[in-house]
Amino acid sequence: MEQVLQLDPRLMGGGVGFQDAEAEIVGNGLVDPLEDVNQLASVSSLGFWDGSKWYWSLDWKRALRPRDVEDLDHLLSIVGHVSLDVSSSDKFIWAPDKNGRFSVSSITKELDKTSPMVSSDIFKSLWKGLVPHRIDIFVWFALMGKLNTKGKLVRLSIIPPSEASCSFCKQHIEDEEHLFIHCELSRKLWYWWFALWDISWVLPRSLKDLFLQWNNCHADCFFKKVWKATFCIILWTLWKERNARVFSNIVCSDKQLQDMVLLRLCWWIKGWQDPFPYSSNEVMLNPKCLKGCLAAGRNVNPAPSHEIPLWSPPPQSSFKWNTDASLDPIRSRSAIGGVLRDSFGNFMCIFSCPIPHLEINSAEVYALFRAVKISLSSPLINSNHLIFESDSANAVKWCNERSGGPWNLNFMLNFIRSAIHSHLNAKIIHKGRGSNAVADALAKSGIRRENDFMAWL
Repeated sequence: MEQVLQLDPRLMGGGVGFQDAEAEIVGNGLVDPLEDVNQLASVSSLGFWDGSKWYWSLDWKRALRPRDVEDLDHLLSIVGHVSLDVSSSDKFIWAPDKNGRFSVSSITKELDKTSPMVSSDIFKSLWKGLVPHRIDIFVWFALMGKLNTKGKLVRLSIIPPSEASCSFCKQHIEDEEHLFIHCELSRKLWYWWFALWDISWVLPRSLKDLFLQWNNCHADCFFKKVWKATFCIILWTLWKERNARVFSNIVCSDKQLQDMVLLRLCWWIKGWQDPFPYSSNEVMLNPKCLKGCLAAGRNVNPAPSHEIPLWSPPPQSSFKWNTDASLDPIRSRSAIGGVLRDSFGNFMCIFSCPIPHLEINSAEVYALFRAVKISLSSPLINSNHLIFESDSANAVKWCNERSGGPWNLNFMLNFIRSAIHSHLNAKIIHKGRGSNAVADALAKSGIRRENDFMAWL
């Protein structure tokens, strides 16, 4: 506020007049309502005369933090230029207004001049509904520098400076610019996306500059949406990975992060109401199908209805799990995947995990077993009606039977049966593969994973 309140030396006396007027100084921090002992202190009580020289003396409610000491030094350097005259009466002048009087319009104009905030015009392209609204808000916070990065937590004295290093590289202080642009892991993710489209791009210094550059995409209408959404998705994916490393000690590989970017993009494309003829698995195998696919999609003849069974939402106040398994006989690897959605189709939880090598029906039971375990661990989920869908008729049959099934699956089958009949309000049903596309993609991506992946969305 130092530019807002300017104390004119010609209009300041020696402090006697101020004491009479009990003038409250605000603005430059002379009296911080949160810090000073007396919020209504007069100027004469904030210092003393030593001969003809005035010295400021400020008292505080608590010990100053390191950043407070820096602010105090800056404050004293400002007020040190103010000359007091002991023989004159004191008064305020509101410099931003030509009449010297305070007005809301004058302070608004001054704040517009001095605020580091960028014009809201650059954010107009952000609120397009291409990603969930909470992701838009997250990106807005990132662009404004309002995220609780480690660098910010150090400035607030919440964590010590020794813990301020980047969650990815451990070599630099973690702020928005480093975390999202300049860290090696982040750069790899951006350059992977550019390489998909044969684009050469020099990443700018700041996140705001990158956002401004990002919006200058010249492409067809659909791919322009894809391009703009991907900016938000990459930031969100990096932030989720950062939190997973900080709070859960879970680390994803570069390939897993790339898969998550494409998977989230496919999820949120479904909400655009644009014709999109490709499944998430097809996009992950060949991301270039995103470019120009709208034109192709308009001319693609719809497949016969029996070839496109659609996912159907659960009843209101219910949740639905879709689970699937994948098998790579060449490498002798198996994996499972699952997605939990509510009655509006919103994604709530996903998992993608490598498992011991099993034949496909046994792996399908393993996927159901994992979904049941996650459900039992969450009061939010297990207090509602649940539906478990699998495209394996054998797995569904074994789980719904009171006994029986392969002997090597006895533990998992008995666990599932006990949970369904005693602890959960749930049922397990069989559905065709076409309605299980997301779980199928998660299972296939699990083949390439070294560690379990699970995320609450």
